[in-house]
Amino acid sequence: MGNFKTDFQLIHYNKKKPNFFLALGLSVGEFFYKSIIKTKNFLYEKNVLKEEEIGANVICVGNLTTGGVGKTPTVIELANELSKSKKVAIISRGYGAKISNKIPNVIKDYKEIKFENGRLCGDEPYQIAKKVNKNVIVITCSNRKLSSELAIVKYGAEVIIMDDGFSNRKLKKDKTIVAIDSKMRFGNNHLLPYGPLREPISEIKRADEIVLVNKGDENLEDAINWVKQFNKPIQLCQMKPKRIYNIQSGADVKLNNIKAIAFCAIGQPEQFFDFAKEFYEITPVVFEDHHKYAKKDIESLIKLAKENNIATFITTQKDETKVASLIENVNGYSFNVLELETSIDEV
Repeated sequence: MGNFKTDFQLIHYNKKKPNFFLALGLSVGEFFYKSIIKTKNFLYEKNVLKEEEIGANVICVGNLTTGGVGKTPTVIELANELSKSKKVAIISRGYGAKISNKIPNVIKDYKEIKFENGRLCGDEPYQIAKKVNKNVIVITCSNRKLSSELAIVKYGAEVIIMDDGFSNRKLKKDKTIVAIDSKMRFGNNHLLPYGPLREPISEIKRADEIVLVNKGDENLEDAINWVKQFNKPIQLCQMKPKRIYNIQSGADVKLNNIKAIAFCAIGQPEQFFDFAKEFYEITPVVFEDHHKYAKKDIESLIKLAKENNIATFITTQKDETKVASLIENVNGYSFNVLELETSIDEV
């Protein structure tokens, strides 16, 4: 189930070499993109463009590259820790949601989650809403200022956490945290569209702290030493399997090393597949990051399962939010979720 975006990811992370004409086109695109980004950052540095204060403590958790780094666990851990003493609001763009993100959408308030699943409000905001404490609200909107104002005025938020806000410089940040994938790092070190970088590597100077997300790196010590070159405080985010449960019933699944189709629509699926291999003999299936699952996708997965005499599926919690409603009436197959637990410690 390959796609155009997946092919570009292979180029971005040195797994596929573009032909001469594609490389030329990507280089031209990178030149113009880099010019725009550097001009924007220059204007902010010279105070021609100004970052706006909003009356709350603003913490940004972002990354220099495109998706799949592992920001979400960091956002959840940070929000839960801060919410022990303060009211916290997580603001997200709501990328991939069916509802409009032109206006603020409250995904979760201090009492409840406002949506039944992530198909309508977006997979990542819904996943965050399910895992944060009661004292944390979740709001989506493309305009971070509008989200923040709603959180402060209506809900009394004292801390604003910007999920994926490194490139957004409209709000003045009190602390900026950059997440880096320990294995993928910065890929081929090129900016979009030639590489995965959304900002020049030099812009890491704007970060106050780096979170190195361990993606099953066999040489983690090398990754830690590599990150030290940026002279920033380093935190190490570790993830490991916690349990496997059934989507339909919610019950924990007893494992017996059977065959399973492992499917996901996340930025960097390799770690998920590595974890899944610990429990199943897997047939991997990759959908585009933030893919909006439809009934035909479930039908194609079941067809693949029939062809391979497989009755079990395994996916991520992020994907669960979008497929749960599509499999309610599916019988004869077990759709399971691999839940991970996260720890973040100083290096």
